[in-house]
Amino acid sequence: MDSFEINKIFGAICATALFILVLTIVTDFLYSEPELKEQAYVVELPDTEASIVDEMVEVVEIDVMELLVMASLENGQKVAKKCVSCHNFEAGSANKIGPNLYNIVDRKMGIMDDFAYSNALNERGANDESWTFENLFHFLENPKKWLPGTIMGYAGIRKPKDRADLIVYLHDISPDSVSTID
Repeated sequence: MDSFEINKIFGAICATALFILVLTIVTDFLYSEPELKEQAYVVELPDTEASIVDEMVEVVEIDVMELLVMASLENGQKVAKKCVSCHNFEAGSANKIGPNLYNIVDRKMGIMDDFAYSNALNERGANDESWTFENLFHFLENPKKWLPGTIMGYAGIRKPKDRADLIVYLHDISPDSVSTID
């Protein structure tokens, strides 16, 4: 290989590098965004983390009765199928892992003689608490959170509509209930 061939190769490499450099400069110029003199939208940030948490935590109270009025008995029966591995829903049926849920609405908590309730549930029953619509609604959302110490291992029903549907079904199979859904 003579020096002329080496010069041609070196020239081609330099020309390619120069072309890439010029191309980069031109594209940066053509597609660059202008610097903003001021922000179009200014976000005011609170001073402390506590105020951020206070603003972020917004407790939404759900009107249980409003949900129950719009609830579906048929869907409640479908939702109840999730519970049949641990509970019965028929009058006179034996308890399973969990107590029979027939006639549960407005029943005092922890009173069935043939079932061993958790201490937490027995204490609620000793305080004359009953399975009202609201208590059932919150218990079904997250049993361990609503009733710390419960032995119910189910994680809960997240959708408020499904909980309301299930409660309407439980009310339908609770002939002794004094509560009404209007």
